[in-house]
Amino acid sequence: MFIKDTVMHLALLLEQSPFEIATRLRGMSAKARASIAFGRLRKKAVKPERLLAIHIAITALVEEDPRPHRVKEFRIVQVAKALHRLASGHHVVHELYIGDRRHRSELHKFPRSSGRVLRIMGQRVEDICEWATAEHMAAVLALKVKRYGRHPGLPPC
Repeated sequence: MFIKDTVMHLALLLEQSPFEIATRLRGMSAKARASIAFGRLRKKAVKPERLLAIHIAITALVEEDPRPHRVKEFRIVQVAKALHRLASGHHVVHELYIGDRRHRSELHKFPRSSGRVLRIMGQRVEDICEWATAEHMAAVLALKVKRYGRHPGLPPC
C-alpha cells in the first residue's frame, strides 16, 4: 500500500520538475536548483523506485549505526547527496574539422552540491518516503542481518 503510493508520488515529483543543464544554474535560488536536480534525474531515466530504495537504504544504515547520527537533518542530507550524484553533470563534446585534421573539445560541468539545495531535495524525498520507510524498516534490517550479519560495531547478541 505505502510502496505504490510512494512510488507514484516520487514519479509525480520527477515529472513536474523542470530540466536545465548544469551550466545555467548560476544565480538561481536553492529551491529552483533542487527542483532542477529532480528534472535531471528524470532526464537520466532514474526510476522512482530507485529514489525510494536510496531513501530506505540510507535510513537503514543510519538506524543500524552504533555511533548514530540520529539527527533527522543528517539523514536528509545523506539521501540528497546520493540523489545529487545520480543527477550530476553536463557533458558536451565538440568536434571540429579544419582541413584534414580533427580538433576535439570537451566540456564537463557539475552543479555544486550546496547545503541548502541538499536540504531541500532531501526534505522533499523524506516527506514522500517516510511512511513507506518506517513501515518496512524492521523487515529491511532483519533481511540485512540474515544476509550479511550484524554490524561489526554492535555487541554480539
